[in-house]
Amino acid sequence: MKSKLLKNIFKITALTALLPSLAYAADKPQIALLMKTLSNEYFISMRQGAEEAAKKQNIDLIVQVAEKEDSTEQLVGLVENMIAKKVDAIIVTPNDSIAFIPAFQKAEKAGIPIIDLDVRLDAKAAEAAGLKFNYVGVDNFNGGYLEAKSLADAIGGKGNVAILEGIPGVDNGEQRKGGALKAFGEYPDIKIVASQSANWETEQALNVTTNILTANPNIKAIFAANDNMAIGAVTAVENAGLAGKVLVSGYDGIPLAIEYVKQGKMQNTIDQLPKKQVAVAIEHALKQINKQPIPAVYYVDPVVVDKEQSKSY
Repeated sequence: MKSKLLKNIFKITALTALLPSLAYAADKPQIALLMKTLSNEYFISMRQGAEEAAKKQNIDLIVQVAEKEDSTEQLVGLVENMIAKKVDAIIVTPNDSIAFIPAFQKAEKAGIPIIDLDVRLDAKAAEAAGLKFNYVGVDNFNGGYLEAKSLADAIGGKGNVAILEGIPGVDNGEQRKGGALKAFGEYPDIKIVASQSANWETEQALNVTTNILTANPNIKAIFAANDNMAIGAVTAVENAGLAGKVLVSGYDGIPLAIEYVKQGKMQNTIDQLPKKQVAVAIEHALKQINKQPIPAVYYVDPVVVDKEQSKSY
């Protein structure tokens, strides 16, 4: 009888000892990271950064990804599902700068902090809808300017150039293109002979660049609004026997692009520091959960990775 009593006391004591850790686990903030793709190394790196930050901050991180980069309806649905799930905060990389405004409003109405990461919502459309939102990312206009400026200098400030655009109407692509136009416009002897979307995709960029090179045999450089398209452009340039004669630049700083810069296949890429971006987004989400103020806009400074800079990667 005494032995049985001692066993029961031991069980109760053990359970009591566990209660603080169980309560702590239940108090773990639950943050959802909803991403537009994992088909791009840039976003794979971002997810890794989120997992590292979540472990460090002791966060219950939920990561969900849309099927394709342009699966807007699906990604909006993921946001709405997390609102229904009543997570503590949401971080989303929108794939449309206007379509996500109602989803952000739903989160706001539900009292769930939501951070706009990487692709900024359309400021005018958000203002018209009465939405105030918090953005973490890179100033894509400045990043596009820096990429194009480096490319323009590399061709001696003269010659025909082409632009491979992102998805039309999406803020990050439009801003990068705007930055490129500003940079190229500073050189009177540079002429933009083609500007066309390849929808962020390598295969499309290969086909679009092949057509551009056929129509413009004297082209000197190709500005790509992301690295996936730049990689497709490099293949097209090599297929045309123009390696070393047509310079290509990209944007994202993915490993293959940096390797191409080291090999001389690309002139530069822009490292957006995706791990730092998502770490800041998580930090801001935690602050909002705790009712602490955060800036409306937080810019991470991009890095121009040319051949010299690539040595540090």
